[in-house]
Amino acid sequence: MKNHNIILLIIAIFLSACVTKNQKVNDNDSPPDSYRDIETAYFGFDIKVTDLGDGLFQLRTDRSGNVGVLVGSDGVFMIDTQMEHLVKKIDSTQKELSGHRDVELVLNTHLHRDHVRGNAYFADKGAQIMAHPNVRKYLESSRAIVALKREAPEVKPAYLPSIGVSTGTTVSMNGQTGYIYHTPNAHTDGDIFIHFKEANVIHAGDLLFSGRFPFIDIDNGGSVAGYIAGMEKILEIADQNTRIIAGHGPISSEIHLEDNIKMLNETHEIIKAHVDKGMSLKEIKQLNPLKDFTATWEWAFITTDLMVQTHYYELTGRLE
Repeated sequence: MKNHNIILLIIAIFLSACVTKNQKVNDNDSPPDSYRDIETAYFGFDIKVTDLGDGLFQLRTDRSGNVGVLVGSDGVFMIDTQMEHLVKKIDSTQKELSGHRDVELVLNTHLHRDHVRGNAYFADKGAQIMAHPNVRKYLESSRAIVALKREAPEVKPAYLPSIGVSTGTTVSMNGQTGYIYHTPNAHTDGDIFIHFKEANVIHAGDLLFSGRFPFIDIDNGGSVAGYIAGMEKILEIADQNTRIIAGHGPISSEIHLEDNIKMLNETHEIIKAHVDKGMSLKEIKQLNPLKDFTATWEWAFITTDLMVQTHYYELTGRLE
């Protein structure tokens, strides 16, 4: 690759400062056992490609987190890798956009399986995998997601990122300067988003579930307050012309961020008022206090009941 060594040198320099309402679908299909099942796994759906200009594209399956791709003469830079049963389709699609080049650099926005489980496939082809250091830490000591009744997942070494990045890291590639920001204790405790300044495009990772209730992984260091702060940080950087690749949902703008922030603040205050009265989670759910938000925000993964539970878990540390 012509400029591979130059690109990695640029990244290494910046890393020296780092420590190492409409149809809504379920983005959380379970993967098959191996790559050999790939044809069956993705039969019946297409990857939706959105051209954002300047060599930037969104690849959306509505089965896992949205992928960002930057292509150009310097190579292919991918943000998030989805899952094993989708990765070959993702790679095939990006090759149509990049002139059949391999992915050379990957950024994971956080630790969840629908964003990192394509890592092994791309690493095996020579890609360098970057993420916030907390992503590797949490994956090496994986935790159960109690709120979803999920046991601690098996994490293969091949999933692990090898380069740690955080706020202050910059990636210069294909005429774009990508500024990376870490937002602590948000969706998880390892969330980052990246702003491509020249194109004015942000990949928000799961700091934005656009037009839908978010999943906030309290068991892996997330918090409602941190999630709101993370969205506010994106809003601070965005302007009215910024296109935002959400972790889940359509291409968005600062208006969508503002709507999500407002919804999360309002729903949190509603549940807090009931918690302050000493009510249990069961008693609060029976009241259906977020019913006015259901039509706009509920979707297959995060129902209104689960949003109530998220706020309750945040406020009390309990799930009962």
